[in-house]
Amino acid sequence: MKVCKMIVMGRSHLPLFCSLLLCLHQGCMSEEDVIARVGTDATLLCKYDSSHYGRLSVCWSQGPIPNRGCGNELIKSDGTSVVTRLSERYLLRGDLGSGDASLTIRQVDLNDSGMYGCRVDIPGWFNDQKHHVKLTVVAARPNFPRVEAKEVKERHITIHWTPAFDGGRPITSYIIDLKNKQESWASAIRTELSNLHPTEVTLMDLNPAKTYNIRVFVVNSVG
Repeated sequence: MKVCKMIVMGRSHLPLFCSLLLCLHQGCMSEEDVIARVGTDATLLCKYDSSHYGRLSVCWSQGPIPNRGCGNELIKSDGTSVVTRLSERYLLRGDLGSGDASLTIRQVDLNDSGMYGCRVDIPGWFNDQKHHVKLTVVAARPNFPRVEAKEVKERHITIHWTPAFDGGRPITSYIIDLKNKQESWASAIRTELSNLHPTEVTLMDLNPAKTYNIRVFVVNSVG
């Protein structure tokens, strides 16, 4: 919006001063990109000058901010506390009193990717502060499984594991390494299981009275 003062002299208009506000006709607007890994918390920043405006109402939407309100509203604050929330996954962890209305999404998954909008309700015509954040959630390596010995015999051992978090991509295989305790992992005998949902394996041809080390890897398309 341009704000100008003019003096009329006959048919001419002489500008005395003119200031260009950065907040154009539809209010202040900014945009940024955030990248987060599956299973982590993602924080989308949104702040305003509370020392100037005082505490203001703020809402977050999933998708671009509409002309009024927040459309597909996820969470809303009256400037002091949260008044509505679509899910417990959406949090305002910043200091609302100091104007920090940043949105935290807990344990993001691939479906959380997309555009988000923060609207700060600044009094006056076309004064609202609008901030868009593009969130991109990327897959991660899977977590380590919890492994335990299920059955130990003289010449074989059966190990069992609890399936790990897959990192946002389907598990493609499990890799089991077995070695003599006194040797390096370079000498390990490797077994790879590619069926979809294995939870245990029996390792054969062991020698009695020997100590072995076993490790298990989980593999998805990331690694």
